[in-house]
Amino acid sequence: MREFLYRLVQRLHDEARPLSRNKHFHVFGDAESRRALRIDRHLRDLEARLSELREQGEPPRVRHLPDGGVQLILRHRDLAVVRTATLTADEARLLARHPAGAWALGCPPAEQVPAAAARKGQ
Repeated sequence: MREFLYRLVQRLHDEARPLSRNKHFHVFGDAESRRALRIDRHLRDLEARLSELREQGEPPRVRHLPDGGVQLILRHRDLAVVRTATLTADEARLLARHPAGAWALGCPPAEQVPAAAARKGQ
């Protein structure tokens, strides 16, 4: 079931082939599908905030967890607010596909990974 959940999140998150909740309403009836929607909204919100931080040049603190997940600590520039986001390993991989997510996690963006792998093989 976990594989289905993250495939659904990946499909929701894919801008090239978005999964419409109106056209695919039958998919979103169970608890796992609703959880996929929550994860997708969470990742999109993090991507927006990380994009802002990237433009400001203020990287978040990243704490790697033993199970492969990560914890992001995001400070607000104007307010005395700190946001902590804890992601599973699968969620962190999905976040790393976004340029701002890859920047925050310290890994190359998804579009650069195949090119780097191709250069390594040459």
